[in-house]
Amino acid sequence: MPENTRSTNKALLFDKKNKVSIWVSDTPYADIPDEYFEESFFKKNKRAKNTWSDNYNLAYFLPENMETNGSHDGLIDIQTAAGQCSCSSSFMVNLLSKAKKNKLENISWIILVFELEYSTKLSGVTNDYFTTFLGAFNYDPMSESLLGDE
Repeated sequence: MPENTRSTNKALLFDKKNKVSIWVSDTPYADIPDEYFEESFFKKNKRAKNTWSDNYNLAYFLPENMETNGSHDGLIDIQTAAGQCSCSSSFMVNLLSKAKKNKLENISWIILVFELEYSTKLSGVTNDYFTTFLGAFNYDPMSESLLGDE
């Protein structure tokens, strides 16, 4: 694992209503092994785990609360990638500010998990080999769509 990543190997729960936790990658998608995203399901196929969730000490994630997007070839603007994953613009200003601060405005992949407030203070993990946690943001599912009414 990278130097600023330390795993506690303790699976944690981060469920929180009206929050969205976001991870991004600038690694070319073709360079990320399939195993990183391959899910194993449990609890009547409602909960899932994979290498990504294990790396961040997530006990599980709910696939119906997860959206992913990106580019198989090159990089994509983070606003476009996130906007295509969410019908809500409520968190976009904060996400773009955090992405700019971390020099991650152009990405290959984005992971949004709704109803989850991931905490690096609790997990001790900010990034792994392929993704970086950008933050947990307030999310209003009733706010205006970033991409307009589609």
